[in-house]
Amino acid sequence: MDDRLGRGKWAFWLFVAALAALTAVPSASLLRAARAYYRFLTGAAPDTIRPSHPRSLDLGRPAEAMPDRDLRLAEFRLGAPKAGQVEIVGDFCGWKPAGLRLSRGAGGTWEIMLPLPPGSYRYEFIVDGQNRPDPRAPVAAGPDGRKVSERKVR
Repeated sequence: MDDRLGRGKWAFWLFVAALAALTAVPSASLLRAARAYYRFLTGAAPDTIRPSHPRSLDLGRPAEAMPDRDLRLAEFRLGAPKAGQVEIVGDFCGWKPAGLRLSRGAGGTWEIMLPLPPGSYRYEFIVDGQNRPDPRAPVAAGPDGRKVSERKVR
């Protein structure tokens, strides 16, 4: 009787150890992703946000005049459920497509969060190669006179 009880204990503890090992791998991956996201939000790792880092933005003023602590996260969204790819261009990237691609969200909504210093920005979306203003934002005149959108970051 003791022999069966002893084998049962070993089987139980082996099962618990295997279960702990299986749950540790996804937990470690989740923890690593959470740390990377925290570094992104706090600016501790500027390499993660290099495409829109203020030192690479063309705002007509020197980079030294834009301290990193004055950045705000501005969210841009566009509803385009049938689009294959959506990018954003504007004053913050010198109107050059700088690889600022929006991520597809739920329900066909495309979104991106850009760290920008406070100010007013003109922008437009590029939906499958076609320029398109934001239908939810006020209209402004673009650099070549066409209608674009305007966004104030406070």
